[in-house]
Amino acid sequence: MGLYVYAVGRAGDDELPALEGILDQPVNRLEQGSLCAIVSECSLAPVRAERRNIAANQRVLSALNTQFDILPMAFGAVTKSEAELRLFLDEHQDTLTAQLLRIAGAIEMSLRVRLEVPDPIAYLVERTPALRAARERTFRSRRPPSYDDRIRLGQLCEDALRQYRDGRTAQVVAVVGASCAEVMKLPVREEKEIANLAALVPRAGLDQFEVAVNESAAQLDEDIAFDISGPWPPHNFVQFNPVGQ
Repeated sequence: MGLYVYAVGRAGDDELPALEGILDQPVNRLEQGSLCAIVSECSLAPVRAERRNIAANQRVLSALNTQFDILPMAFGAVTKSEAELRLFLDEHQDTLTAQLLRIAGAIEMSLRVRLEVPDPIAYLVERTPALRAARERTFRSRRPPSYDDRIRLGQLCEDALRQYRDGRTAQVVAVVGASCAEVMKLPVREEKEIANLAALVPRAGLDQFEVAVNESAAQLDEDIAFDISGPWPPHNFVQFNPVGQ
């Protein structure tokens, strides 16, 4: 029988709450030295990314995250045997221990910053004299602008948007970062998004984090919106190859 691995933690932590995981199997702790793996028996390999399985995985991680420092595994991490898992914990003990130290006492919060306007480029053009002048030069003739002219204008707009994002992101991190152990910049997902941040926040410091976010929001344009979500297991702050991959 294989083992589905939800996370790695410290041996000797408090007793696990009663949890059911993948295939409704009870969740337990397998200890090896100073580390442990949070597991349940699993006859499936691979585990399909179906709604029921994903929900079970997230339910277990969310429950663990409220009480313990954990290194969450990627969805679908299955080991063939207890012996294989113990070997993994032994071979990666130093790396896993360092990662646990990095996230000790903390959880992950997501912070997204967006421009709530119909067209971000038009928004910047109207507020940037150099862009307005470039647009007027490009379209001042009665003839349609050339392909090269349009490319140059587009590049100027893209550069302006990148600089706007960089500047606003730096402002946010300067204020919010003081309440965090770490702040990680993630790729933005669409044009209106200004910043996509993962924050490693002390469990005891969530109130201070929210105060800092509100303070940062008050310093930026009214057209900028903040969206906080979490707490999450610290997925973005765990950096090692998971079991079974």
